[in-house]
Amino acid sequence: MMSTGVPSWLAEVPLDGLLRIDLGLEGDWSATVTTVWRPDVGFLGAGGGSWCHRRHRPALELYFEDGWIGVRCDRRIGEEFELDEPRLRRIVRWVEVERGRPGDS
Repeated sequence: MMSTGVPSWLAEVPLDGLLRIDLGLEGDWSATVTTVWRPDVGFLGAGGGSWCHRRHRPALELYFEDGWIGVRCDRRIGEEFELDEPRLRRIVRWVEVERGRPGDS
């Protein structure tokens, strides 16, 4: 893990082709997925969904034209997995810094 709280292996991924970042619950992705970042507008927030579950972990997916990369974004609270929103925000902020914020050129 880099000092930014971003997985160190993610630093090896070229982000110039990143289309969006989605958040959802692993195992219930289709019913829970929401876009949290787009390059044209930046951070959209974590949506109004419930991000706590006993079996399904909150995760981010970084989507590119030819595939995606999943990053778990949870912490265990008692019997449930809960969204680690500070980690989500650190990852999005890191992406924005690496790519340049929306509107930057």
